[in-house]
Amino acid sequence: MQVDVLALQVDALTLQVDVLALQADVLALQVDALALQVDVLALQVDVLALQVDALALVKMWGSFRTIQFS
Repeated sequence: MQVDVLALQVDALTLQVDVLALQADVLALQVDALALQVDVLALQVDVLALQVDALALVKMWGSFRTIQFS
């Protein structure tokens, strides 16, 4: 009887360890997801910077054309 109880306690502890390992895996995946979101935000900032540069070039080209053809 005591052996059965001990075996059940060992099984319960094993399951708890398995649950903790799965929780650690979930946390690791959440960290990876956050890192990807940061990467996406950085790329969006890069795109915005390129758009600003493009607008500046268009403005400079327009000024150049205005001066050239005036």
